[in-house]
Amino acid sequence: MHEGAIAESIVDILKDTAKENKLNKITKVALKIGKMSGVMIDALLFALDALRNEESIIEDAKFEVVENDIKAHCFVCDKDFYFEELTDIVLVCPDCSMPLEIIEGKEMEIIEIEGE
Repeated sequence: MHEGAIAESIVDILKDTAKENKLNKITKVALKIGKMSGVMIDALLFALDALRNEESIIEDAKFEVVENDIKAHCFVCDKDFYFEELTDIVLVCPDCSMPLEIIEGKEMEIIEIEGE
């Protein structure tokens, strides 16, 4: 379970951001997590919730997760293909049968931080 380490890294970023922006506490954090990131969202939120007791800067923070679909591109056809579920992914272009490259869906990033 690497979500605990990811949660700690997120909190470190939040602490640095709060310090840089002279915030006393973080009230909202929005995360974008790709469906191919390998992150279990429930486990990550559980780990972040557990860190509230250790890090007063996030004790009232609301964490929101936007789960990003998977986007693949065929560089031969110059077409994009979208997949909502991991089981839907095909690794070759449906039009030309050349390999697709995954260009979205592996990311994990903080997209919004609010504080006071």
